[in-house]
Amino acid sequence: MKNAMNLMCKFCLLTGLLLMPLAALAQGTVRGTVVDSNDEPIIGASVVEKGNARNGTVTDLDGNFTLKLVKSKTAVVTYIGMVSQEITVADAARKVVMKDEQGQLDEVVVLGYTSRARKDLTGSVGSVGGAKLAAVPVASAAEALQGKIAGVQVTTVDGAPGADVNIRIRGNTSVTQSNEPLYIVDGFQVGNINDIPPTDIASIDVLKDASLTAIYGAKGGNGVVVVTTKSAKEGKITVGFNGRTTVAHLSKKLDLMDTPQFVGYQYDRAAANGTRSSWAKPFRGNFGNPADLADIYRRAATHDWQDEVMGETPLNYSANVTVGGGSDKVKFNTSLTQSDDKGIIMGSGVRRTNLNIKLLAKLSNNLELTLNPRMTYRRDIGAGGDNIGSGGIIDVLRYRPTNGLREFAFWDPRTVDPDEEAAFSYTNPKSDIQTNTQKKHSYNIVNQASLAWTPIKGLMLRTEAAYNITFSDVNRFYGPLTRVGKGHNSQPVAQVTNRRRMSYTWTNTATYNMTVADRHNWSFLLGQEIYSSEERVNYQMNRYFPRDISAQKAIDNLNLGTPYESNSSLSTPDRTASFFGQAGWNLAHRYFLAATFRADGSSKFGAGERWGYFPSVSGAWVISKEKFMKRVKWLDNWKLRASWGLSGNNRIDSDLWRYLYAINSTGGPGFGETVEQGEKYYGFGSGDKLANPRIKWETTVSRNLAMDISLFGGRLQLTPEFYWKTTKDLLYKSDIPTTTGYSTQVQNIGQVSNRGVELSINADLLRGKDYVLSANLSMGFNKRVIDRLNDTDDVLWDQNNRWKSSYNDYCLRVGDELGLIYGFVYDGLYSPEEFDFDPNRNFLAVPKPLTFDKDGRRVSGTVINQVSASSNSGEATLPGKIKFKDLDGDGYITEKDRTVIGNTNPKVQGGFGVSGQWKSFDFTANFYYMLDFDVNNATAYALSSSTKNRNEFTNVLGKFTDHWQYVDPATGECMYKNYYLDNSVESYIGMNAGKSLWNPADVVNNLTQSYFIEDGSFLRLQDVTIGYTLPAKLTRHWGISKLRFYASASNLFIITGYSGYDPEVDIQTGLTPGMDYNRYPRNRAFSLGVNLNF
Repeated sequence: MKNAMNLMCKFCLLTGLLLMPLAALAQGTVRGTVVDSNDEPIIGASVVEKGNARNGTVTDLDGNFTLKLVKSKTAVVTYIGMVSQEITVADAARKVVMKDEQGQLDEVVVLGYTSRARKDLTGSVGSVGGAKLAAVPVASAAEALQGKIAGVQVTTVDGAPGADVNIRIRGNTSVTQSNEPLYIVDGFQVGNINDIPPTDIASIDVLKDASLTAIYGAKGGNGVVVVTTKSAKEGKITVGFNGRTTVAHLSKKLDLMDTPQFVGYQYDRAAANGTRSSWAKPFRGNFGNPADLADIYRRAATHDWQDEVMGETPLNYSANVTVGGGSDKVKFNTSLTQSDDKGIIMGSGVRRTNLNIKLLAKLSNNLELTLNPRMTYRRDIGAGGDNIGSGGIIDVLRYRPTNGLREFAFWDPRTVDPDEEAAFSYTNPKSDIQTNTQKKHSYNIVNQASLAWTPIKGLMLRTEAAYNITFSDVNRFYGPLTRVGKGHNSQPVAQVTNRRRMSYTWTNTATYNMTVADRHNWSFLLGQEIYSSEERVNYQMNRYFPRDISAQKAIDNLNLGTPYESNSSLSTPDRTASFFGQAGWNLAHRYFLAATFRADGSSKFGAGERWGYFPSVSGAWVISKEKFMKRVKWLDNWKLRASWGLSGNNRIDSDLWRYLYAINSTGGPGFGETVEQGEKYYGFGSGDKLANPRIKWETTVSRNLAMDISLFGGRLQLTPEFYWKTTKDLLYKSDIPTTTGYSTQVQNIGQVSNRGVELSINADLLRGKDYVLSANLSMGFNKRVIDRLNDTDDVLWDQNNRWKSSYNDYCLRVGDELGLIYGFVYDGLYSPEEFDFDPNRNFLAVPKPLTFDKDGRRVSGTVINQVSASSNSGEATLPGKIKFKDLDGDGYITEKDRTVIGNTNPKVQGGFGVSGQWKSFDFTANFYYMLDFDVNNATAYALSSSTKNRNEFTNVLGKFTDHWQYVDPATGECMYKNYYLDNSVESYIGMNAGKSLWNPADVVNNLTQSYFIEDGSFLRLQDVTIGYTLPAKLTRHWGISKLRFYASASNLFIITGYSGYDPEVDIQTGLTPGMDYNRYPRNRAFSLGVNLNF
């Protein structure tokens, strides 16, 4: 790859030399000095005669230039990353102060099909310039957006390198379908922006209301993210380099039992698992006599699997080279980026290579050609938190910290229980990961081209097309000692999945702008677009490979194993035909009106519902331009905006509306061909869904009211906004009568609303000759409520499949918010005082009898638990066991005693930051926060319980040293088993006096309960950067125009009361968000970098 980078740099330099304009003989002369905002000379700035690109020069080491003009009296001064300026022959020798291009980006907003000055906007747009994005030490543009725009929630799935980044704009609008926004890169739709380097981006504009998203019709219902990559600029060839080296480590560890604590707990686990007569002897063969434990394990090492598996401190890097320049006829910009991001968990990481080329050629005075090929290569190692090793992060945390007596020379294997020996035969997490591998290679190639013709003033006709092909290969290998390998005769297993996806877009637009009577400004857009995509998936799983085979050899030679599963699937093409238009008018930039309309036809719907229509209207009034506001000197701008519009969501599975029949030699005939990640395919669809030809679009009605305010000469800018979005015809898999031959059908069932308030503040706090200090704040309040379900249900239930609880753990109820967690209310532990002990029956623990009032509600007595988290309901109502609140007062704990125990929706979320400069030093700091929301900490539950099979020696959280005990730690005597006490009640109760936690060995079933619902509120220092730019007087002697060094840190600290690794968890699903289970932990990273321009 290093050779490829060198070759690309040489190619770009050679191309640039061929494109450089030649100086021409002239008559008029312009001269001057070009400096930046710090009064430092700019070396290599391009000075070109306007209209005659062959006549030009560049500034020298002191920023000076002289140019004789031939055809014009004006010259244009340009420099990469700065706003171009014009000077004339009439000007005396002058100083040309170049301003950073970011100021212009704040004034011009790219809306996809068009661009518009911010002062002329009537809709809601949040924008971030490329300079701010590039300052964040991350590899993904999506991650860099976090906390930058009000109302935009950006969450990474977990801390894995290259993990997916979910973006939500003003809340989730769908409950079962995708809530991802539409991503537009340089005018064309893409799947996501996770692999676009921030250094390639000129700006990101987030379109938040329907006055702007309706032009995208069926795809704009979740908002639109418009990315504009850096474009070609005319002038001298320039070369830039940005490099960063990063070291990372685990930001937080969970407290687990150490070796002595673990061994002591194992006696209680064995007591819960075995009978009173036979459990002790074979178990002592594993760990020793209780009276000897202190001596045996006093100096015994504890295997800290968090350190051994997650303790990597990888050295990562990112490097970007850009080359650009050219004449007014032909100009180009090329960017090559490579990054290597190894994970803190051994055997994980992602490597990316991105190439982005833009070539602009002016074929004539009114005809321009743009070519924009892009390529991304990505190699992923590891499979995220769920699939690290055989059982994910959870299995790493639960693995025993010691092998007991097996680690000592005096161990006698004849003393152990053969039934428990199997648990010791599993490989440990470290070797498990080494023999349980996943590698993914993916390529994404995009070819874009556009041709723009301006036949008359104000009219532009543009045709543009893009072809995108993505292909990936996922190779998975399980060694013989892994859980999967053991399930196949203790021999290796290999899986290979090949995925190919092709799509194309062709767009034709006509835009016309005109001004009437110098006051009435009109703009018009007409367009037509077609889009098509399809995907093919091939899957093969073979088993029974030779035990000593390597992972790569097995993948390369599947024939060495025995075929077990295979499938080939071709998805139904997704095709859309669209027609759209837009009209805008303003009177002297004071009063504004705009309207859009789009018609979309999609192949995902039946003939009667195939077309959707999406209008919008908006208006604005610049109050500050009225005569009665002239005396208000401290108010620079006061603009009122309002909008209404419709947009849609067609991100649904194909073929839900019809039957498709396919013949497959493995599976036979079937219905549907929809591909869902993670499933195995046999050529037929699920038989439980009845096709529905009446499926309609999910449609979102959006209303927006906002103000743009600028005060004190632009030093303070505020934008408060209020919005109300209503999404109707929600798609949901509803139950239907089984007399149809099916149990469910996807239907349009109801309506959900999002109401919220946003506030954006930008302040120029201090500004002097040598210093500047600015700050920004964004916050959003959103409430998402279910307005209506179908005609028969007021409540719908769902279950988070990651957790697999015994009951549905999320509910949808009319009038409530989405994302409510449903479960039992934890009420402490059963105490001995709630029981009678019968000495005639070995001290049987009998719950005190129940008494009721005349209304049938419990007055006294012990509540009987009939939904035990234990394997046997009869074991639930005993001293030291978990107790739930009896909400209906009937004296029994049943599923009717469940209620809402958590709300995963943050009441407020946003970010704030400060940035400044003092002489040659600069700094930035960005914070991100989410307040008042709940997280379902299922990881903590898993570490507070046993497994379904109590024969496995699993570890638990360290705080469970305070658990109720069944075994006297001094003697090893089992005092309590199920219902009975073998010794005096007083001794047993005295041994557990003051114990606050249950015995984890008793809990083997997953019951969602309030004990594990935690407040996830947090404030995170997302990143902080300090930089120093060497004086130009020094670097110009080296031919360098800018040389900056910087140091940065990310995730430096987080303020939260959450007990897990991190409270920022997955928000991907509309029905079951906020679940923390098997998540790859986040790291803390420190970086050193350099910015270099020639």
